[in-house]
Amino acid sequence: MKWLIAITSIVISGLVTAPMQARIHQPLVVVSKPTVIAFFPTTQAQVDRDADTSEAIDDFNFYVFQVKERFAKAGITIQIVNAPSFRVQADGETLDFPNSKKQVGYYFIAPGKKPRIEYGVMTDQDLLEIGWKYFGIAIP
Repeated sequence: MKWLIAITSIVISGLVTAPMQARIHQPLVVVSKPTVIAFFPTTQAQVDRDADTSEAIDDFNFYVFQVKERFAKAGITIQIVNAPSFRVQADGETLDFPNSKKQVGYYFIAPGKKPRIEYGVMTDQDLLEIGWKYFGIAIP
């Protein structure tokens, strides 16, 4: 009977701590000003195995770096997150973003505003247009 209680408590403690351990490994993005979180859940092994994935990630990186300096001049931060999920801390709250679609995308957020999430690789012009519309800031 003692072994049954011991096994039960080990299983229960594993169920309780597993979500906490998963959260520890999620990147945390702290938002204090207009921010674009460019995210992709792809591992390097997936990129190496699939030419289409590799090309999509190359395009993703190319366009993000095309707008990074222009966004910075407008006071907008771009952070790149390579993880299947991440957390966002804004306005005193921390929210999980699980990226249930498992796609590349962009998480536009500013203090006091509801986030806007876009999926798929976007061109630099697309990013600039959405950034201007969402943030209401002129982007040079």
